[in-house]
Amino acid sequence: MNHRVAEAGRRGEEQELVVIVHGFGATQYVMWPLAGRLKSSGFHVCFWNYLSLFASIETHAERFSEYLSTKLESEPRFHIVAHSMGAIVTRAALNRSRLPNLGRIVLLAPPNGGSPVARLASSVLGGFVTPTRELSSNPTSYVNQLKTDSNFEIGIIAAKFDLLVPETNTHLPSQRQHETIIATHNSLLLSRRASAMTARFLRAGTLVSRL
Repeated sequence: MNHRVAEAGRRGEEQELVVIVHGFGATQYVMWPLAGRLKSSGFHVCFWNYLSLFASIETHAERFSEYLSTKLESEPRFHIVAHSMGAIVTRAALNRSRLPNLGRIVLLAPPNGGSPVARLASSVLGGFVTPTRELSSNPTSYVNQLKTDSNFEIGIIAAKFDLLVPETNTHLPSQRQHETIIATHNSLLLSRRASAMTARFLRAGTLVSRL
């Protein structure tokens, strides 16, 4: 097994669970600021970790799907928040499982249309760093062939100054809402605004107040 699940803090009786998934080359630690703010907003959080560099997205997705369908089957309701490559692993995992207790999903800077940087990197690293090839912006890449059920409630937050994933590549035909904020690919995880939008979508199904 190349993943590890870590819980963050004690859980109150009324707290819904949020599963947090990091991106390419990262660990749960980069997600801590976001996790802390979600906890402050009344959620319980846990981290699903994986070694992102060398296995395929489908390999990670299979393990994540197994975790969601077996370890969380007794949860009344849970949500998923995923960053970058973690968003694609999440989408692939959801294609494998029927999860009646799944709530809402927030994808942060997701390379739904691939990454031009991954496309460049794949020409050098694609032979042994599989995700660079799979996350490429090439129209024939894995991520550009991946479909997602329109029944999922998905909110997407993109970063305006993202040098890895252009805003236009974060969109998904099945998205419920999409917003772009002033941030970079990784500073999005430190953004109080992004955290507040994430919490609002998980609780009410909207990224921004329409009042």
